[in-house]
Amino acid sequence: MASEDEDYFLPPEQQRPFSSGIRRKRVQFVRSSDLDTTTAPTPSSSSGTSIADKYLSIVMSQPGPNTSPNTPTQHAPSSPPIRTHSAPPASDIIPPPPIASAPEYCEVCKLPIPPKAQGDTTDQKARHEASLAHQICLTHSHPPSHLDRTRTGLRYLSTYGWDPDSRLGLGASGREGIREPIKPRVKRDTAGLGTGLDRDGDPLPPRPAPPVKVQKLNSKQARNKAAEDKKRAERIRKAFYQNDEVSKYLGEGV
Repeated sequence: MASEDEDYFLPPEQQRPFSSGIRRKRVQFVRSSDLDTTTAPTPSSSSGTSIADKYLSIVMSQPGPNTSPNTPTQHAPSSPPIRTHSAPPASDIIPPPPIASAPEYCEVCKLPIPPKAQGDTTDQKARHEASLAHQICLTHSHPPSHLDRTRTGLRYLSTYGWDPDSRLGLGASGREGIREPIKPRVKRDTAGLGTGLDRDGDPLPPRPAPPVKVQKLNSKQARNKAAEDKKRAERIRKAFYQNDEVSKYLGEGV
């Protein structure tokens, strides 16, 4: 039976659509002439006093004259303000705001000194003098020059009136030259570096000789070298194994 279920096949023309077994409610059609086109205006649920007026009457003694644009023009008589224990007694007369005085300017950096706040015990002038803008405008003492005082060039220039601590360049007129007596230059080679002593002053061991580079010869130079080696081997052989009597008998020494 299981084999029959696996081989079961339904042709596409006999297959039902996906939503064929789902039942839906019928949607009733409503004609446009049956609708009531006239709508009655909804009555306004807001009373004469808005929420803002109610809040102002609680917090302040008198309600604010300006209201939100959504509030109606008719206002109901406002109730007396409710005073709580936490709220201070309200006064009918609001004092005018204090007139700000002219700011005081610093003579060094020409910046205004902020006025002293109410209840602040710190000195505003001392706080302004400790600020970065004021410290930049002050005249600072510079450290002495880093140049070595034992250098011959520095002693030579000092004899002509040049002061390395004056932070002025070289040149008699206007002091428009460079600040350093000798302009530094990048040294690309190692000539003159190291005198054969290490940092402790002990002599360094001798450096080994560089290995001899093998020179490649062409065909002509290789043949000439082979002929010279052959002649040299022949001369060495004669020097070791030649007999004078045999040479005299053969007539080679004559």
